[in-house]
Amino acid sequence: YLSFIFFLGAFVMRSAGCVINDLWDKNIDKKITRTKNRPIASGEISIIKAFLFLAILLLFGLFCLSILNKETWIIALLSIPIIIIYPLAKRFTKWPQVFLGLAFSWGVPTAWVASGGSWNLGILFIYIGTIFWVIGYDTIYGCQDRLEDKLFGINNSAITAEKYLSNFIKITYFNTIFFFMLAGIYLQLHFGWFLGVFFMSYHLYTQAIKINQVNRKSSLRIFQSNKIAGMFLVIGSISK
Repeated sequence: YLSFIFFLGAFVMRSAGCVINDLWDKNIDKKITRTKNRPIASGEISIIKAFLFLAILLLFGLFCLSILNKETWIIALLSIPIIIIYPLAKRFTKWPQVFLGLAFSWGVPTAWVASGGSWNLGILFIYIGTIFWVIGYDTIYGCQDRLEDKLFGINNSAITAEKYLSNFIKITYFNTIFFFMLAGIYLQLHFGWFLGVFFMSYHLYTQAIKINQVNRKSSLRIFQSNKIAGMFLVIGSISK
C-alpha cells in the first residue's frame, strides 16, 4: 500500500517537475535541437494549458501526501522551493546538477519518515549518496547538448567539468558508493545491501570509463543504463 502511494506520488511529482522545468526553459528549449520540439517550446501546448495540467498534477500529489502521516507532510513540503529553484539554477551557477541532486534525492528522507523511521546519520548518508549519484548521471545526460549549450551560454556541469569529465564522474560515483556503504554500516543493514552496492559500484565505474568516448547518442545510452545500477541497489536492499 505504502509502496503504491509512493510510486504514484513520485510519478506525479516528477511529472510536475518536468512541467515546471519546461515552463521556465521554454525560450532556451527553442534554441536547442534536442528540445525545440517539446510541447511548450514548440507552442503545441499553451502556457495556460500547461499551468492547468500542472495544477492537476499538484492536486494528485497533494492527495497522495494527505494519506501519509503529518511528519511526512513537513518533509515533502520543504522540497517545493528546491523543485522550483532547480530549473533556474543554470542561470546563476555552473553546477545546476547539484540543485537537481538535492531535489531528486528528497524522496529518500520522505519515504523514510513515511515508513515510520526517524532522522539519523544513516538516512542522511543515503540522501547524500543519492545526491552524488544524480549529479554524476545528469552530468552524463547533459553531454547531449554540450556543444549547443556552450554556443548559447547555458550553464551545465558537463561543460564546467569538460576538461576532466571522466574523473569528475568517477569522483561523484565514488562518493555515491562511499556514502551508501557508510549508511549500510551505520544502519547495520544485511549483507544483501552491501552486495547490491558492490555490483552497483562496478556498473558506475564502467559508465565513467565509457564517458571518455561520449557523443550525443552514447551519453543518452550511458545515462539510461543507470536503471541497471538502481536495479542492483533495489535487489540488494530486499535480499537477505
